[in-house]
Amino acid sequence: MYRILIVDDEKLERNGIKFLLKKTGTELEVFEASNGRDALEFLKHQTVEILLTDIKMPYVSGLELAEKVSSQYPEMKIVMFSGYSDFSYAQTAIRYGVSDYILKPVDPLEFQKTMKKLLEEIEREKAEEVQQIKTQDYLYQFFLQNYLYGGKVDIEEMKRNLDFQQYHYMVLIQTSSSFFEMEEEIFKEKLKEEIRRDFFYLNLNAGEGLFFFKEKHSDYALLCREIYQFFKLRYNTECLLAVSEELKSFEELPAVFEALEMVLEDQFYQPEKHIFSLKENEDRETNTALGDAELLKRILEDIHHRDMGHLKNHFEQLKVMYHPEKAYSEMYVKFLFSSIIKEIYEAMDLPDEKRLSREIDRLYRAKRLQDVWKLTEKAMEELEEYLAEEEKGTRSEVTQVKNYIYQNYQGELSVDILAEKVYLSPGYLSYIFKQETGMNLNRFIKAFRMDKAKELLENSQKKISQIAKEVGFSNNSYFCRSFREYFGVTPEFCRKGTAEYEKMDTEI
Repeated sequence: MYRILIVDDEKLERNGIKFLLKKTGTELEVFEASNGRDALEFLKHQTVEILLTDIKMPYVSGLELAEKVSSQYPEMKIVMFSGYSDFSYAQTAIRYGVSDYILKPVDPLEFQKTMKKLLEEIEREKAEEVQQIKTQDYLYQFFLQNYLYGGKVDIEEMKRNLDFQQYHYMVLIQTSSSFFEMEEEIFKEKLKEEIRRDFFYLNLNAGEGLFFFKEKHSDYALLCREIYQFFKLRYNTECLLAVSEELKSFEELPAVFEALEMVLEDQFYQPEKHIFSLKENEDRETNTALGDAELLKRILEDIHHRDMGHLKNHFEQLKVMYHPEKAYSEMYVKFLFSSIIKEIYEAMDLPDEKRLSREIDRLYRAKRLQDVWKLTEKAMEELEEYLAEEEKGTRSEVTQVKNYIYQNYQGELSVDILAEKVYLSPGYLSYIFKQETGMNLNRFIKAFRMDKAKELLENSQKKISQIAKEVGFSNNSYFCRSFREYFGVTPEFCRKGTAEYEKMDTEI
């Protein structure tokens, strides 16, 4: 619906204009003012798209009104009516930004043509504005993704175009399904209504989204619980959330984002937990006062998951707890460390049970705590060598997953589906995939699909909707947005650019 203000000191004239407006067949909201002064007061409280005004009026003339309106509301369309045919009025009106000038008595056909032209112009300008906003948003997404993933970008240019100094916290959300592909169009506004605050949303892939929040002093643990409940109750979708500490500068965004990814990749240690924070994670890593039972549990999980990095870290923490200068139960400590050796030998699937018995016996006969450590560390070294020999530099599970993606990228892919194929937990698969490839599993899937889509656009004449489907996107509009955010150009431009390059090459 368009809003129009009619300004004329003659009521009969205003009624005549209203009658002609009804004849346009367009849904309009029409307001009236009897002079320019009243019109200016009205415009302080209400916006309109079109101003229809007479020239000769008391208090403030039509020309004075047009001059003030064009400076204060430059986007407003102004049509001037007058019984004066003097060309100087028309010249002045044009100088004041008047869109059209119609002589009285008004010719109905001329009026209809003028209104049709103005409404089409407004519609076109609105469409251009929407497109400009979309283009700017795509550029935000493109530059920000490249920046977060370590791409080479001009940081100063980024700062000028992305006003991220207003954002103070980041929340990374990972869903158990392709939620962001299926629900992106509608969930953002619903989430804003639910949590009663604004945010900037960056789509990473079908299963992950990054949210930036402005509130500096807020309970983000509570906010994350609200978001978790929103996904679970409104969409029946399980998700994991990781919240940053307060962002200090634009330059730290990539490092903070990487830390959030790592927090979620470590979640297999706490499968019952859904909300994580960098502060909590840092406190946990620096806190050596964890209970020995909890540390032993994590060490055994490290061995089971073949995670030497965490195993060494947790082992050092356990050593701190039982330092020679501290009081401790000798038998209990030997029991703890013997449990570790037993788990290591089981992980290596060694058939020599006598050897295991000998090592355990040596541990229990050790006179010093340092000897207990050395025996356990020796077993850990054997485990590391065993894993290095078995894996040959690449985990077989990661290779299987990559091959499955290469062969099945057209269909549904998720961490859960891929983990089931190699008989691992989703969290652990995510962790080892990142360790081996340096890339998040969801990001790897998206990158492969995007490259395939680009290849099809450049080397085939298939429709874009068909290509979207062939590379695993069920939502065509989401595919187009993702492509533009990933490459910085639309699928159409990618195809057109290739054609123009080939044409130029042929001409040469």
